[in-house]
Amino acid sequence: MCNPGCDCMNNKKIIRILSVVAVVCLALTANIPSGVMTAAAAPSLEEQREELKRQLAAADKKLEELGQESKDTEEYIDALGDKINYLTKQYNLAKDEADEIEKKVASLENDITSNEREIVSMGDEIETLEKNIGTLNAEFSGTYSEFCDRMRAIYISGQYGSSLTFLLTSGSLSSLLTRYEMVSAVSKRDGELLDRVQQQTSEIMQAKELLANRSETLRQTQAKLLSNKTQLKSERVTLLKKQEDMAAQQSVIEAQQQAQNEHLLDLHNKTKEYGEFRDLTQAELDEIDADIAEADRKYNTETTTKKPTATTTQKPAEDGSKTETTTQKPTTTTSAPSGYISLTYPCPRYTTITCGFGAYEGHTGCDFSTHGNENQKIVAAESGTVILVKLLERSYGHYIVIRHDKTTSGGKSVYTLYAHNNDIIVYEGQHVGKGQQIAYSGSTGNSTGPHCHFEVRVGGSSQSYAQNPANYLP
Repeated sequence: MCNPGCDCMNNKKIIRILSVVAVVCLALTANIPSGVMTAAAAPSLEEQREELKRQLAAADKKLEELGQESKDTEEYIDALGDKINYLTKQYNLAKDEADEIEKKVASLENDITSNEREIVSMGDEIETLEKNIGTLNAEFSGTYSEFCDRMRAIYISGQYGSSLTFLLTSGSLSSLLTRYEMVSAVSKRDGELLDRVQQQTSEIMQAKELLANRSETLRQTQAKLLSNKTQLKSERVTLLKKQEDMAAQQSVIEAQQQAQNEHLLDLHNKTKEYGEFRDLTQAELDEIDADIAEADRKYNTETTTKKPTATTTQKPAEDGSKTETTTQKPTTTTSAPSGYISLTYPCPRYTTITCGFGAYEGHTGCDFSTHGNENQKIVAAESGTVILVKLLERSYGHYIVIRHDKTTSGGKSVYTLYAHNNDIIVYEGQHVGKGQQIAYSGSTGNSTGPHCHFEVRVGGSSQSYAQNPANYLP
């Protein structure tokens, strides 16, 4: 047994105290928002540049190891895609810098304009002050001359010393009162003259002080104007150099993108597993999202407000040529069917996913290649309202968006998108049933060949809500 005051008892207490402190520290750390933890560790601009240089060097090394004989392989194309991605990130960093410089240039130009206006305004103000001071000096000169003459006359006559004698020698009371009024009037006149001298002196001093302050402000503004013009000249040179570098970077990216497109097309022509060229820009994706969001707002009720009309189309023959004209009667619904979402394949004859969700950066759907066969039947994966029919000659080409009238088991809304079609045989606002034909497959937009690009967006209509379609298909 240890004695109460022995060292081992003290050591146990210390260990318990340290344990409590450690637990408290861990609890506090766990409660710190992740944003606070990561903000301090955010890489600087220079660190980002160095990291991109390292990644680019690694991508170049991998491409060199693969060699030109592997250029039509998925591995080579992916490595080239990584390089393009790093080059694009470099370009975006440079663009961000250029944007900041442009903001500085615009701010400096505004400052210079403001400086020049202030200088003109202060110049006019100073000119007015100088004229006012001249007028005050002229007025003061007359008043001061009059004051000096009066003081000289008083001194010579000894007026204030003989005032009492002047009053006492009065022959009568009326004479005394008359003489008193005369003395009072003269004294009042002398007092007013002195007050005027003091007031005019104060006005002149205040005007000169204000003139000095405005002159100093003018000098500082002129110096600031000169500094701003010098800085503006420097920033414009920097901006021009940055823009030249960006143009060179853009040329490199475009050359690499063209090479990737050529290799990708060669690969797809060999495998017949067609998909998209990987040059879709964020600006194009943002435009698509904006169009879908606008359509979603337009058709935000379960019942259609557009009167259904028959749709006329041409049914393709087996060889893909259009030979037969048919009329399809539209279907409508007034209430949402019960149950949860249960998707079917968008291209019933081709149910193999040839390029999966996330197979490369920016691929937020899955591709069903029709192996060179165009005008295959494209159907609605589930019942719902067609909210958008768009005929683009780029990006998604001719595409359709359906907002479904069934939700997930968690109550989230579901949208499906069908891209790169040849012909679309439904219209915006039309309600379609599950498995109902909505289009004929094709290769419109940035497509390498005939296929259906299919997206599932859960909880919202934008690309950020895209989920793996394979999780919802049979």
